[in-house]
Formats: sequence, structure tokens, C-alpha cells
Amino acid sequence: MKFSFLLLIALACGAAQAQQAPCLKLKQIMVEDHVLHQNGTTTVELIFEGHGCYLFVGSPVPAPPNWRPFIAEVEGAPGLMVESKGFGARRFDGAFVRVRAQEITETLTLTAIPGLEAGKHKLHGQIHYTVMDSLANTSEETLAFEVPIKVVPPKKIHAPGMPFEERHPVWAKILLPLEIIALFPLWVVAGLFYPSSC
Repeated sequence: MKFSFLLLIALACGAAQAQQAPCLKLKQIMVEDHVLHQNGTTTVELIFEGHGCYLFVGSPVPAPPNWRPFIAEVEGAPGLMVESKGFGARRFDGAFVRVRAQEITETLTLTAIPGLEAGKHKLHGQIHYTVMDSLANTSEETLAFEVPIKVVPPKKIHAPGMPFEERHPVWAKILLPLEIIALFPLWVVAGLFYPSSC
């Protein structure tokens, strides 16, 4: 009876350690212009922060070819292409400079394919990373995350050859007298100091 009770406690402790929450959290999502326009492209920066842990961002010795300290995988939604532009690390630990960091960033380029519906979309992804403790022991972890994206209609583009007067007729009528009033005194002063220029 005592043995089965101790076994049950040991199994419960082992399960609690196995279900430990990942140390990495998605801290911030920064979308250029805050939206993605249909038929357009935008840049998204994901900032991940270690809570109570440090992330290994150095390279193992010997480093395998094309080795990265972490790998973010983001699935594109139908009509949306996702491309990774690069990663970075911030807030390094003083004892392990350029090896242990508390924040990592991933920059993505999102491209809306023609036909993508306007509205809210979610991109699903996960990041595989290595945690390093104070004794330099490492362990692999994975964090699943979502990136909400708002898609809006395309930007209106003005015709390239339209002059200001045609695009803004009211402003053109208001600004012309102001320009004359502001430039006339300058023309008189220029005539007084430089009579040959008038």
C-alpha cells in the first residue's frame, strides 16, 4: 500500500515536470502600417521574451551547416505568403555575452495574393529554441503561437500625372492668393537689393 502510494506521488511529480510551461512567450507583434492591404506586402516583427530563463543564441562547436539558434515556422493562410527575413537577439546575459539572451526577434514578410478576402486572419506558427540555465545546461523547447493579421482593401493610387490643381481644386483656389500675398513683398525686397534681377 505504501509502495503504491509513493509510486503514485512519483508519477504525479514526473507528469507535473513534463507539463511545465515553456519559458518563451510571444511578447509583441509589430505590423508595419498595422494592416496588410489586399495585393500588398507588409513586414511583421515578432518579439519573444524568456520568462525566468535564457535562450541559447550562440553556436555549438562544431556548428553544423546552416545552423540557426532557433527556427520559427509560420504557416501562411490561403491567399497569404509568408517569408522569413531574419532573426535577432537582444538583452544578453552579462556572464554569457552573445551566447545567452532574454529576447529574440523574427522578422517576416507577408504578401497578399490577389483574391485574399478582407477581414481578420490568423497565422499559426511554432518556434523551436534552446533554453540555457545558469550552469550552461541546455534543453530543447517548442512554443506554438498565433499572429493575427487584418487585411484591408488596397490603397488608392493617384494617377501619376495629375497636377495638384486637379487633385485638390479647393486647396488650389485658397493657396494661390496666399502665395501671391507671401511672395510679393519678397519680390519688392529683391528688386531693391538686386535691381538688375527684376
